Amino acid sequence: MMSDLGPLSSQIGQRSEAANREAAARGLANPALLEEVAFGLGHKDAAVVGDSAEVMTMVAQRAPELVAPFAERLAPLLGHKVARVRWEAIHALALVAGLRPEVIAGWLPRLGELLAMDASVIVRDYATEALGNFAGSGADAAKQALPFLRQALAAAGGKHAGRALEGMAKAVETAPGLTGELLPLAEQLLAHERPTVRKAAKGLMKRL
Repeated sequence: MMSDLGPLSSQIGQRSEAANREAAARGLANPALLEEVAFGLGHKDAAVVGDSAEVMTMVAQRAPELVAPFAERLAPLLGHKVARVRWEAIHALALVAGLRPEVIAGWLPRLGELLAMDASVIVRDYATEALGNFAGSGADAAKQALPFLRQALAAAGGKHAGRALEGMAKAVETAPGLTGELLPLAEQLLAHERPTVRKAAKGLMKRL
């Protein structure tokens, strides 16, 4: 499997991500090979699924437009029982959310479930980023994302508040009509106990 890409980390018992990085480099050089990676997303071995999703993430960090066509195959992995699979899938989706808002729109309820119930901080972080990037794709998306960004703001005792505010800043940029709703919220959080939240609140204020 994936002979043209080379072996994935789990296939050679490698604990590092080196083999996956090599596979991602090959995929960047020859995007046709990403079809092989997409095939791996449906593998019965969770380790291979996680590696395949990680390769997608690595490619998306450099060239999100190459991974955007595979968003529909990544999204179902948000319900995978293995946390690593979920976090690599949502990380890749977060990177392409602005390019495939129609896919993200269909999975908003699932993102809300991740924010409410997923035990992984990483999964919740990237779910929040996905919402923010989705919100930045257009006015309709911004309005759809806002209730979920509000949820992210309060999730896990405010651990994701900074990312949620950054997402709100993207939302108001594409939907200026949200200013009146977000201004009091930003003002309130300017005095937040966490420096990252205060910084994000200031960033939102500049957009308002």
